[in-house]
Amino acid sequence: MSAEDYILSPDSAHKSDLIEGVFVMASPASFDHASVQQFMLTTLSNFVSARKAGVVLGENAACRLSDDNVYQPDVSFLSNERIGLAGAVYVNGAPDLTVEIISPSSRQYDAFEKRINYARFGVREYWLVDPIERRVTVYTLAADQFIPLRQTDDVLRSQVLPGYWLRLAWVFPPAGEARPGELDVARAQGLI
Repeated sequence: MSAEDYILSPDSAHKSDLIEGVFVMASPASFDHASVQQFMLTTLSNFVSARKAGVVLGENAACRLSDDNVYQPDVSFLSNERIGLAGAVYVNGAPDLTVEIISPSSRQYDAFEKRINYARFGVREYWLVDPIERRVTVYTLAADQFIPLRQTDDVLRSQVLPGYWLRLAWVFPPAGEARPGELDVARAQGLI
């Protein structure tokens, strides 16, 4: 299947990807997946909006990386410099930052195929969120490959968006604790 066929397919209206010309439909998201995705989307949107840095898109925004690869990241960020890539139907190129939240059915795609292709086509930063292992790996682009950023004190920091950071315990709160609200995160990040 080509990117054009994928975009025109009614099935692409649902969470799916075109990976090396193969249509891959996503499974319904688990509660943990949806909860983490909403937290990432909200905190990133608040930060980008406060800094007037660009736009944050959710899971149904398609990114056409090539004629064989069109992905719908769980969360993505387009800087003001790349906002021109946004078309009427899809982003025609690589976002600056993408977030994929692993589910049991997507582990292979998110951790390998997508990671390789996001790097190959110029995504500058990739956050791979694993609710099963309760970890987040932040990758940065170096010579067309992703290398993991060393995180300290269980704080996840973006290089693409300086000042955007999250505590791992906010993404995956310890048992019995609640995730902080978006205003609490905005205060901690110095936005308000």
